[in-house]
Amino acid sequence: MMIWSRIQSNGSVIGRIAVARHHLPTLHRPNLMAAVFCRRRTGCSTQTAGGRKARPWAEALNLHQTGVNLMWQRIKALAWAGVLAWLANTSAQAQTLAEKEKQWQSCEAAHYTGPREGRRNYTLDNYLWVVTPEFAQTYCMPESMVSTELKGAQAIAFRMADGADMDRCGVDDQGKHHCTRQSTGRFEIYLPQSLKLPAANPDVRFYENRRNTSVWLIEDHTPIPQTKSNLYAKGKYTPPPGTVPRFRNIFGHPDRAHGFGLVYFHNSSDKVKWPTSSLWEVGFRESAVPGMDMVILENTLGMDFGFELKYYKASKIEPGDPAGRYAIVMDKRYEQRKDTERRAEDYAHVIHLPHAFAMQVRDTAMKSGASNLTDLVNTFQQR
Repeated sequence: MMIWSRIQSNGSVIGRIAVARHHLPTLHRPNLMAAVFCRRRTGCSTQTAGGRKARPWAEALNLHQTGVNLMWQRIKALAWAGVLAWLANTSAQAQTLAEKEKQWQSCEAAHYTGPREGRRNYTLDNYLWVVTPEFAQTYCMPESMVSTELKGAQAIAFRMADGADMDRCGVDDQGKHHCTRQSTGRFEIYLPQSLKLPAANPDVRFYENRRNTSVWLIEDHTPIPQTKSNLYAKGKYTPPPGTVPRFRNIFGHPDRAHGFGLVYFHNSSDKVKWPTSSLWEVGFRESAVPGMDMVILENTLGMDFGFELKYYKASKIEPGDPAGRYAIVMDKRYEQRKDTERRAEDYAHVIHLPHAFAMQVRDTAMKSGASNLTDLVNTFQQR
């Protein structure tokens, strides 16, 4: 290595002198340049001033060339060893990932296609998930989504809806516009078909009530007696397929049937502390995944969690208190009592949300839809 570094640092001719000096201890310093001159001629004398015969320059050059060749051979050997090691490691990693992917798809009924550590191709997932251990095992869900605290449902996927068909705006006294943009939260709840919840329209297998067309911006001037809701109550209007809810009655006729809501419990009490938000049934999918039905619930949670702050303040409870518990509740038919007058057993069904998941939902909704909440509330109160 000393020879190699000297050649690199000193250049070709001076480097060769360094090589010669290193290998020719008998070559006196005054004859160094003579040696350089000598290598350019044939038959030149190699006699030194002291009468001793020095090593031929060609021998020094041969030693130099031999050292360089050995070094290059070593470099190439090391390089090939590195390449082979890298290929072996890459192959092992690919085999490991292939084995993992095979395991992630090993569930008989279905499997999760979203992002997982090590997965190279996946479906973008904008949901917050919580699932039971049984659901995770059946549908190959990631361990990070599993919670033993989820009760009353097998899985819940939550996201903020786009809000494009639900935005409402107001202008305050200063002329500033305030809108409910991006405040609508959406729960997609997976229920086992064996649960057999009471339904106003049990024959409904599919329902979709998303108002996501431009018609929402065109107000109908039909006289009230001729509206669809009034005609339906008189038996003169038949809703098209897919527009009738499963659990509640369309147009609230002959009764509201089974409504949903989000309520707050505190400590170990099963009595409702306060209602957080009503939740509208906007969709139903029978057999959304094998063995599971899905009910879809929505409302402006971004605003409702903001309104809820007054309950926390009045009760001297800090938001996020670990003793707090949120639950999605389903009303019994013909129920007239307020939520605060009921206990968990007074509902047709209760889905207890894990504390960590509920806090994620709350934080996500408030970040998306509760900005300038006070101004927005004041705006609507002026109308």
